Amino acid sequence: MKTATAVQAQVVGGVGHLVLDQPDRRNAMTAELVDEAIAAHDDFAASGVKVGLLSATGPVFSAGGDLKAKRIPGVPPAGVRLIETFDSSPILWVAAVHGPAIGAALHLLSTCATVVIADDAWYRVPEFLHGRYPRPVVAALAEIIGPRRALRMATTGEKMPAEEAFGLGLVEHVVPPAELMDTAWERARALADTDPSANALTLANEAWRSRLGTRPLKGASGAR
Repeated sequence: MKTATAVQAQVVGGVGHLVLDQPDRRNAMTAELVDEAIAAHDDFAASGVKVGLLSATGPVFSAGGDLKAKRIPGVPPAGVRLIETFDSSPILWVAAVHGPAIGAALHLLSTCATVVIADDAWYRVPEFLHGRYPRPVVAALAEIIGPRRALRMATTGEKMPAEEAFGLGLVEHVVPPAELMDTAWERARALADTDPSANALTLANEAWRSRLGTRPLKGASGAR
């Protein structure tokens, strides 16, 4: 893998830590960031990593899709490739969210089995206010919080504070910002310490990828 410039990646104690690191672009899912993130994911998978931790640098967790990218008819945005990689991953993902997570970033976070969020962070789906209906994002949210709440979230474009996201089940832990990474690491390490001979992690990941049996299981993606 060539030297990454938009992400950081390392394996610590059996946990693959992937950091979105393009703060000047608000960690939007640019082609560069997506390519590097997928390469890091595949390196983790090829080395047998079963648990991943997703975090980001800068004041914004992720602004979602890359609005500056040229749209080519019939070609999905770069972010779709990253979301699909996570949603079919052999790795069980924990996310640590600071600052805003916007639009397609919520779709990416929906693929993570556990989300830890700072108490001053917030979610928002603003596309509808600009004349676009974000169908994939709404569908992903609806699997977790139900269709009515997902549609309201999308059609109002309102900011959703961390505590409200917790109440709806979009996140599992709300913590002070200073405790965010410690809490996320604690959860990721606890998962990674699961006895590998029991196959429990694989089964838990399959359950999440099928959203606990409510949809067909997406195939696992390893190194490509």
